[in-house]
Amino acid sequence: MPREVHHDEADEESEGLWKGLVRDLLVAGIIVVIVLVGIYVYTGVWPPLVVVESQSMQHSGTESHLGVIDTGDMVFQQAAPNRADVVTYLEGRASGYATYGDYGDVIIFHPNGNLAVTPIIHRAIMYVTLHNNVTYATADVDKLSQLTGWEATTDSGPITCPPSCSGLYLKSLTIHRMGFRQDLNITFDFSGFFFLAPRAGYITMGDYNAEFGATFDRQWLAAQRDIIGRARGEIPWFGLLKLTLQPTGTCCNGWGDQGGSVDNGAPKNSWDSLLVSLVVLFAFPFILEYAVRGWKKYVSPRLPDIRWPWQRAKAKVEDASPEEDLNESSENPRRGRRKPPREESSEP
Repeated sequence: MPREVHHDEADEESEGLWKGLVRDLLVAGIIVVIVLVGIYVYTGVWPPLVVVESQSMQHSGTESHLGVIDTGDMVFQQAAPNRADVVTYLEGRASGYATYGDYGDVIIFHPNGNLAVTPIIHRAIMYVTLHNNVTYATADVDKLSQLTGWEATTDSGPITCPPSCSGLYLKSLTIHRMGFRQDLNITFDFSGFFFLAPRAGYITMGDYNAEFGATFDRQWLAAQRDIIGRARGEIPWFGLLKLTLQPTGTCCNGWGDQGGSVDNGAPKNSWDSLLVSLVVLFAFPFILEYAVRGWKKYVSPRLPDIRWPWQRAKAKVEDASPEEDLNESSENPRRGRRKPPREESSEP
């Protein structure tokens, strides 16, 4: 006869289900908070991630690459409040220090301190101090003495670098073998920064812009106070989700946008990689569940029974208990033995 399920048992099962759900959500929330706190401790900036909205740092117009900053990548930014926190292209080239496929650090900054516009993410090429010479600007380039393969001019004409390379008031500086392909000779004309002088900061350049004609950034000079952070690591492709839901002037006019007359879009292999990643993420819990079931059903029963040291100790204690009870019974045969009930009768 089937056992009847009482309402109390059903209520207990329902209550246990809700308690388990609340516990799982609480654990998930704690893990998320710990991860976010850890990221903030590492970066020192909030938000710690920025989404790249344009192709100015790409190394190709049609293809994205891991280890390079492409449209739709999510880039971690780490605080860089001091000059020593940023390694410029000049310093990186001298020491061999490189990030994202070329020398020096990539920085995220407010252009000319303007908080109302979208921050820029470009490579820091050199740190200069601009001087106002009434009708044009000159520059003193920091750490220029560490670099080889350059030419410079002042008011007096071409110069060579003394040991200090400071206080030269350069009008222009040409650096050879620049770019991620090291095939560019770029001349930095400091007189064009006249509207910013006097000022000290970083001359920046996008990797893609350098290779495809736009060269360095002339419209701003990133002061140290304008820097939000330096790029440190990335999550590729997943920023395309945000750009699809919230398009910008450069990307993205719908899912799979590869550019056109309206915007530049994103490389096709970025969209393909994002789609594959999303499928894998959604399928992973199911794959893991079936893998565990298969292990328990087919693999685990065929494995030898391994008893770990702590399991052996527990088994010894359990095996010893019946013997002790048996010994006690043999030593005290009367212990625990009950007398049979006495028969009573009444005589007629």
